[in-house]
Amino acid sequence: MATAIQGFRVAARSCSCRPAAHQYATRTIGLDRAFTTTSTRQLRKPAEDVRKKLRKSSDPLAQEILDLEKSILNEPSEGELWKAALENVARDVPQRGQRMPSRTMKPKQTFMNIGDPDPWEYEDTLQDDDDDINALAHGELEQHREIRHYARLAAWEMPLLSKLAKPFQPPTADMPLRFRYTSYMGDQHPAEKKVVLEFSPADMPNLTDLQREKLKKLAGVRYNPETDIVKMNCEMFETQAQNKRYLGDVVDSLLTEARDSTDTFEDVPLDTRHHHFKPIPKFPKEWKMTAQRRAELEQYRQEVAMREQQRAIMGQVVDGVLQIEEGLKRKAAAAKELMPELVMAGSGAKAKGRMLGVRR
Repeated sequence: MATAIQGFRVAARSCSCRPAAHQYATRTIGLDRAFTTTSTRQLRKPAEDVRKKLRKSSDPLAQEILDLEKSILNEPSEGELWKAALENVARDVPQRGQRMPSRTMKPKQTFMNIGDPDPWEYEDTLQDDDDDINALAHGELEQHREIRHYARLAAWEMPLLSKLAKPFQPPTADMPLRFRYTSYMGDQHPAEKKVVLEFSPADMPNLTDLQREKLKKLAGVRYNPETDIVKMNCEMFETQAQNKRYLGDVVDSLLTEARDSTDTFEDVPLDTRHHHFKPIPKFPKEWKMTAQRRAELEQYRQEVAMREQQRAIMGQVVDGVLQIEEGLKRKAAAAKELMPELVMAGSGAKAKGRMLGVRR
């Protein structure tokens, strides 16, 4: 008897027409209580206590809340304002115990969901843009945008730099030092801090010939005897200003030592072994074009032209086009002579169609 009742119960439940969607619906927590890890507060303050505190408060917001309460209480419950508010609450806020309807999931409409552990699409996910270009094309577009950006700068902003142009003023005798800097147009680079200094001992003021020679000897391998220029650089510090200041201090110390008459280094020869003198070949004087040489060349060219003309008249000059045409004619005649001719051997039926030899 129990077995029959159990089977009837299973059959009745399987034939039930109620939807199964509510089994997977999420339950809202909005009206029950706020999301928190603490226990639910069972006791709440009465509304009258809240009104008393609002009346005692001097905050303008409290007075605004009391005025809003009076306006709501004076509004009839059948008015349009109440109906609109109730409709908004009923539409937006679910009632206590009400279950949210489940959302039906759709399979992804693409062949890429084969083997996907989650082959369903959701409403909060963005659809894939199948008409998008690849990464290489995006790189080309970015390069095109950069080129157009600099083209706009060249067209609209570079002409404005002419207002900042200053006339060139050559260095005077009071500025014998020449500094050279390296810039990478706003980019950070380790070589940007390097400063190069060049000066000529002959341009340094308040120096005698003996002191200039001593300055060259003190410069050592930094002195170029061909150009008579001392060249030195510095990149020990982080900024160009610090490196420039260091080079200026070095030049001051060199000048101080050069002006010191305690030891003039007259017995020390100037060492130039560090410099490699490269011989520069000069154009020979015999090869220079003169009026006499030009007349000789013109006479020689006329004599060569006369000899070639005489050879052409005597037939000693070979005509290449004529030789090619004659060679083609001889080749065509030889090809006609070498055509083979079939000779039949015998006159009987057995010998008919039999080739014995080729007559040329």
